[in-house]
Amino acid sequence: LKSTPQSSHAHSTCHPSEHLNAMAPKRTSSTGAGRPSKMAKTDDMMKCKAIAAALGLAEKKDVPASVITLLGDALKHCLPTFKEDRHEYEANILDMVAKTLEASEAALLAEVASAEATVNGGDEEKAKREAAVLATDAAFSGAQEEHKVKQAAKVAKAEALKATVEALKVAQASQKSGDADAESLEQNKTELEKAIATLLVPMKETGGSKRQLAGLYKQLTGIIEESLLEAMELPLLQKPEKRGIFDAVILENLEKQIDAKKAAMDAKLQEAAPAREGRAAVVKTAQDAHDAAKVESDTAVAELKAAKDAESAAKEAAAVAKAAAKALQSELMEAAAQLDDARESLEGFRSGPKASFQELLARAAPVPEPEEPADPVAEEAPAEVTA
Repeated sequence: LKSTPQSSHAHSTCHPSEHLNAMAPKRTSSTGAGRPSKMAKTDDMMKCKAIAAALGLAEKKDVPASVITLLGDALKHCLPTFKEDRHEYEANILDMVAKTLEASEAALLAEVASAEATVNGGDEEKAKREAAVLATDAAFSGAQEEHKVKQAAKVAKAEALKATVEALKVAQASQKSGDADAESLEQNKTELEKAIATLLVPMKETGGSKRQLAGLYKQLTGIIEESLLEAMELPLLQKPEKRGIFDAVILENLEKQIDAKKAAMDAKLQEAAPAREGRAAVVKTAQDAHDAAKVESDTAVAELKAAKDAESAAKEAAAVAKAAAKALQSELMEAAAQLDDARESLEGFRSGPKASFQELLARAAPVPEPEEPADPVAEEAPAEVTA
């Protein structure tokens, strides 16, 4: 509702009656009153109170509560006045009241229309809810079957995974036992090469200590002839410049036996390589099968959980649909009662506050009754009687 320049005074902090008193000119009328008689005042105030209450319905049409309160307060100062005695500010206030009452009536009409739509659409809503019951029941049955399928798939995938675990264990055990000799030989070769690099080579180049000799002796035992092991301390404990021809022969024989031993180790390792590779391939195949089965088993577990959740949701949806179908009759009865109430409220509004507002809005001051002419005979003075 838009306020006019005159009505903008109503938004100040003063009571609307103060504005009316400040702005209203002194009234003159044929009756000299400008308002109904005191006998009608109580009735007018009751009507104004009912109209002010009816304005509250306009909040449902987004009329601000502050505007409704302002109009309700100002109403009792404007409406009881005869129409020809209202000044411009009061007319503007009543204009706004009329528009707000239209919004209140529109709110009541909307409630009637909503209730009528519910009642009139009862058959359509019944068919819709019955169809929902059938659809949700079918969905629930389908979800139950899917749950069974996923449960069976999960069991099958778990069994398949278990089989791959056993196959992998067998392959790994075979690899471990079959590769044991070759792995031991590789370890001995590694230790021999380490002893040569960290002990024999430094001792040959600069001479060594008895501690180094003891370590080398331990490492070469079982690889080099015992007599050569005993003799190698002669050259290895001396500086190179102090070694003689015999020392050189000892070192040469030592290196030859070490090289021969390394060559024999390499030959055995090469001979064992194809079998080791075959066992490794079997283990890899078993491992790949196990990994794939693990993925499939995990997927089956996740799918089973999803199927369970879907079954629960479908069960709940079916229950909701059945409850809605069962509740329709009571909902329609309630809607019919609401429609009666809405129609009664609308009729009460129209015959009550709206009619009262229109009556008081149009009420004019009563026309004074004309004075009756004086009776000439009655006014004639009686003749004086003399004795």
